[in-house]
Amino acid sequence: MVVIVHGYDGSGPGHWQRWLDEELRIRGVAVEFPELPDPQSPECDVWVAQLHTIVSNATVPVLFVAHSLGCWAVDHLLARYGATGIDAALLVAPPSPHLLFEPVQSFFPAPQSPVAWAPIAERSLLVTSDDDPYIEATEAAAIGQRIGVPVHVLAGAGHINVESGFGPWPFALQWVLRAFSAIQPRRADREKPCVGR
Repeated sequence: MVVIVHGYDGSGPGHWQRWLDEELRIRGVAVEFPELPDPQSPECDVWVAQLHTIVSNATVPVLFVAHSLGCWAVDHLLARYGATGIDAALLVAPPSPHLLFEPVQSFFPAPQSPVAWAPIAERSLLVTSDDDPYIEATEAAAIGQRIGVPVHVLAGAGHINVESGFGPWPFALQWVLRAFSAIQPRRADREKPCVGR
């Protein structure tokens, strides 16, 4: 199941996350796009609790697609509850963990735990831009290195949102479909009965 996690102030009309949600539903992919509480004055504990409930209730592995502050919500989720039930994460445009913006301070400091990310790191991806106003590309690369997640840097993509021209975003759809299809063989392997010698 794909779980889309918006950032501060939500992902309004025209945002690539809205487009992705629709495209996945058209293809019959199970997807959930929760409206997390108080997006203009978010509380980390509240967001993480809601995401944890979604993962706990899922009957299939969860693949997260997070944007901006949503990336740090996923980071906190893994640090607090581990990666059980989670298969991978696409982290798009995480803001600097040193961001000085009072409404989001409950999310910082961010855990960035290599141990928490280890079970899914190699299947995950962090996407950033070389001109994101909320983080330097070098800082995003350092985050990826710290948690063991590969980093992909886009040129001139800003905060990878509507304002920087990201409505339909085929890259995200292709990544999700590849990751989603890869879950099935791993799931089948886990469900094979153990045969004694």
